[in-house]
Amino acid sequence: MKVTDILSPMVTVHTCAPHTTWKDAAELMLREKLPALPVVDTEGRLVGILSEKDLFRALFPLYKDWMETPHAYHDFERMEEDAITAIERTVAEVMSTRLLTASPETPILKVGALMVASGIHQVPVVQEGKLIGMVGRGAIYRAVLSRYFELES
Repeated sequence: MKVTDILSPMVTVHTCAPHTTWKDAAELMLREKLPALPVVDTEGRLVGILSEKDLFRALFPLYKDWMETPHAYHDFERMEEDAITAIERTVAEVMSTRLLTASPETPILKVGALMVASGIHQVPVVQEGKLIGMVGRGAIYRAVLSRYFELES
């Protein structure tokens, strides 16, 4: 079973640009109920991915800042006040650039194995350098249960 077997051609793939604000990306993800948002350049090439985890991580200090002054980060009320600065950040500042991608011909069990090994939930599907879709852990899970174990939801 290949990615093309579970990729829905009718689904709109929402994307954003690296210069998109944290707030605009968060609003799009909330409105469309997206667990991740591919980040593309002006030619439509995938340059990153923004996950819920990336959005959430932007609310906290950088690890190096915490290491330099760990005592400053025990005041969680102050951290809540400082979290609002995330709104000023861009997607480029918080997105993941270490990308795992699949092609339409990639076996779904390979994609599933990559997801399990790396802890990611969504994988961009790329063909000829262009983003054509996203495949999620849930879609792979349902396809595997249906095909190999004859279980339906």
